[in-house]
Amino acid sequence: MKISDYIVELLKKHNVKHIFGYIGGYNADVVESIYKTEGIDFILNYHEQASAFAVNPYSIITETPTIAMSSGAPSSVNLVAGIANAYFDSNPCIFITGSPHSLGCRKDKKIRQNLFEEIDMVSMVTDITKYAIKIEHIEDIRYEFEKAFYITNEGRKGPVLIDLPYNITREEYDVSKLKSFKEPQKPNYDNIPLKEIQDILKNSKRPIILLGGGTRSNVCREKLKELLKKVQIPVVASLCGLDVLAHDNECYCGFIGHYGNRYSNLAVANCDSIIILGSRLDERQLGGYRTRLPEETKVIRVDVDKIELGRKIPETISIFSSTENFLEKFLSLDFTELDYSKWLNLIKKWQKRYPSHNYDDINLNANNFMHQISEYLSSDAIITADVGQNQMSVAQSLKLDGNRRLFNSAGYGSMGFSLPAAIGASYVTNNNSMIVSINGDGGLQMNIQELQTIKRDNLPINIIVLNNKCLGMIRKTQEKLYNANYCVSIDGYSAPNFEKIAYAYDIPYLKINSIQEYIKVKDFISNKSARFIEVCLPSIMENTPEPGDYIDKQNPLLDKNEQMLIKDEIENEI
Repeated sequence: MKISDYIVELLKKHNVKHIFGYIGGYNADVVESIYKTEGIDFILNYHEQASAFAVNPYSIITETPTIAMSSGAPSSVNLVAGIANAYFDSNPCIFITGSPHSLGCRKDKKIRQNLFEEIDMVSMVTDITKYAIKIEHIEDIRYEFEKAFYITNEGRKGPVLIDLPYNITREEYDVSKLKSFKEPQKPNYDNIPLKEIQDILKNSKRPIILLGGGTRSNVCREKLKELLKKVQIPVVASLCGLDVLAHDNECYCGFIGHYGNRYSNLAVANCDSIIILGSRLDERQLGGYRTRLPEETKVIRVDVDKIELGRKIPETISIFSSTENFLEKFLSLDFTELDYSKWLNLIKKWQKRYPSHNYDDINLNANNFMHQISEYLSSDAIITADVGQNQMSVAQSLKLDGNRRLFNSAGYGSMGFSLPAAIGASYVTNNNSMIVSINGDGGLQMNIQELQTIKRDNLPINIIVLNNKCLGMIRKTQEKLYNANYCVSIDGYSAPNFEKIAYAYDIPYLKINSIQEYIKVKDFISNKSARFIEVCLPSIMENTPEPGDYIDKQNPLLDKNEQMLIKDEIENEI
């Protein structure tokens, strides 16, 4: 059997239905094998970076490993951004790179290059993969592919890379002789100290649950809803956990961190206990390394990655476990005596007092726009956000009610993510869900060629461009640190005529110039065909709120009277 045919057969056995990538001389045999196999399709993107980003949301939605593929050195290197994204956001993706004939590759690292399009991809991605291997012997094909599927989806999920010389894929071989991979015994999770946790909750008046990216599984979502029916504990979320609990759930209390909702950060800063589920607590979540929780706060932290435990803040109880396993055990507790309604009501009062959108603003505003179009999205809409001010406006103000999903480039933070991510989401849902790709004018230009993928395959993706004619987040940094010297954020930067871009790709276009025109989006947005919406914003704009020195000291700062009011409410209303 030809090895390229065997590889495709193996991928099908692992329920792979779509492979994203670009064809070249070093992966042409595998692509040809895909094309002649029913039930599995090769999706051509117009840049390999787009393929690498596309598989990230696809893998999260399906909760199964997803494949991106490249040819030789330039093609493979173009995958690196998506590999890094999968690593930092813990997404189970497998990247298959084509490479030159195995017998001709350099044997001495002092030699720069021996063959055309030769590069050591394994060395290049070792720091951003869970496992990377170059297959040099045909006998290892089955073993390494089965190992890749296991590793990418085991424990804390993440990417794996297989570098595949073209001469191996072209060979005929008796595949019955290929050795298989035996899965190792899974590590034992910690025993969960349920009695200690129950005692903490009984003595707590202001508890919080923080959802991180480790809570995105469907099992976790269902168990969390079951928990909140038993006991109403306020829930906040990191960027990767924003869509885990529906925002119309009465326990949902917003987005935390550097750019978080002010009311959410006030809740975290004043809690007396916190259960942290699958969150790595990066400096943007804590608003900088100076942020510390109150000394009396009891911290219960659950993570499937042992090395994360005890690493950022003092922890009362550290638990090595999947969040699914923890919640299953946690649900066995008796919550009947626990009542946190006063605390939840206070946070809801803060939410009304300190919203991230402002209905009194008569000017077009990104946060207001995001909040308003929430009313026009289907209950199962999938939203992809790019990176920059547009991303923070989405996180602060878009309502993820019902079964809506949101995908970001969070830890890696790459502009150009949203459009290809929306393409990946569209394929996994078989074009049956409303897909919305939200972009800045800068980020869209980084993968703008993927508009052709959308048009070619008739993908019903709504492309929204928040056009402030600048690189907004770096512009804000230049105001803070560089005396408003807008070098190449405004001065030396430009964006194209997006109406003409939409016309070139034959995608219907709508321009929004004022708040009175928001309503036009309602009838224009579609779950049947592609749409292009440009929102014309002022260059000088801000998120609401902006970062401060601490998560509860965001800008604009609350005056002393407001701060005293919050303190009095905590002391007298709970």
